Amino acid sequence: MARSRQPNILLFIPDQLRADAVGPGHAMGARTPNVDRLMQRGVNFTRAICPSPLCGPSRACLATGLEYDRNPVPSNAFSISETGPNLYRQMASSGYEVMTCGKVDLLKGELDWGRDGQHAANGISRLKQLGFTAGLDSAGKHATLMAYNAGKDEPYICYLRDRGLEDRYVADMRNRRSFALGADRILYPGAGPNYVHTAPSDLPEDAYQDNWIGQCGLDLLETAANKDQSWFLQVNLAGPHEPVNVTRQMAESVADRDPPLPANRGELDDEQHRAIRRNYIAMAENVDAIFGRYVAFLERTGQIDNTVVIFTSDHGEMLGDAALWEKSVPHQPSIGVPLVIAGPGVTRGARTDQPSTILDLHATLLDLAGADPLPDVDSLSLVPVLADPQKRLRDVVFSGLANWRIAFDGQYKMVAGYVPGQSRADSERGTFSADDSATWRLVAPFADPQEDGNLCASEPERCAALKQALEQELSRCRVAA
Repeated sequence: MARSRQPNILLFIPDQLRADAVGPGHAMGARTPNVDRLMQRGVNFTRAICPSPLCGPSRACLATGLEYDRNPVPSNAFSISETGPNLYRQMASSGYEVMTCGKVDLLKGELDWGRDGQHAANGISRLKQLGFTAGLDSAGKHATLMAYNAGKDEPYICYLRDRGLEDRYVADMRNRRSFALGADRILYPGAGPNYVHTAPSDLPEDAYQDNWIGQCGLDLLETAANKDQSWFLQVNLAGPHEPVNVTRQMAESVADRDPPLPANRGELDDEQHRAIRRNYIAMAENVDAIFGRYVAFLERTGQIDNTVVIFTSDHGEMLGDAALWEKSVPHQPSIGVPLVIAGPGVTRGARTDQPSTILDLHATLLDLAGADPLPDVDSLSLVPVLADPQKRLRDVVFSGLANWRIAFDGQYKMVAGYVPGQSRADSERGTFSADDSATWRLVAPFADPQEDGNLCASEPERCAALKQALEQELSRCRVAA
């Protein structure tokens, strides 16, 4: 991919957007014209997964370039080092303006966002130590309420307070919460009130959390456009992560939709599933609308031809499939993510069904930026695939969390450690043991959405190949660690 100068880079990451919420066929029933147009301009990786289906670990893998078993964030209770090597520090050192807004989710535990989102301690911005030269880190949906309950300043809650909307937001979110804070914190085993409470919020449209984050990023681009410097911007929306809170206008826009329902309805009836999925579709369409405003800005300011645009997510959402909710499990709706890349030198209107991982965005971004790669990372650059989508980068990609691991070849998946039907809470407990071979199963997720069978007997060669790939990867990570 020949380039005359460093391109600008827009990395757009909504939270908990499943792969089939956008793209060909619009399987979930969402209308996403802006992402559709991006696919026409670039390469669509149709079988992309995340390295771990949980916010903190997935984003840490992207930042460090390390697979789940080597990265420093095994769960949402951990942070990456502010001063250690990462993607953002490396891009800043190569001359980029490195900006962010929304839920960065790399600095955990202290509830120290502050009004300005800098995580400042002793006058030092922890966000800038990570490598970001401008922007802010704000809390996700649940953590915003956590900050409020703890009496801590956080950018979005402070914005609402300044507009006299804080009490309205807090009351609404408390009605939707699926767990209590403190020693009695309990995750509901099923959908919980954060799903079944589907009534719209009465916040003004511009005060809705994702719309506020979207405007924060556009404000950053307005400033960056006046500088003679290549820029990188990572936009981290809070939705469509649950709770399934939407505005009245968003609710009205999907009121006539009849979304497909999961085969296994679990504890909810059909109308409850429809209401939940309508709200999820509304959030996905709002994500698309916000994304469209960024593309329009790039076109209006003459930057679109020198900007690489990447649309993805940190992980997916079960949304009641296989009677499971949220993420954290190895099922495809949980680990699968959209991944579309367009820009200078990228093949237009192409798709690849090869197994892909957003872990590889780490090396890809540094490659695009002309930045020095970090040593001893697991990430591989997708740049050769962007130039030639027929080029194969990986035969197998990996994902894991706590007590399970998977190896995925784009069609079949070796699942180890996970017991079918295990909830999100169970999937986040315990540690993985490669010795427990009784839990190793071969599944075909696109042919068997329940993913509760075992094809090892009928597909012995595929079973052996993926088992060997996973064993080798686990061994490599143990040695490297």
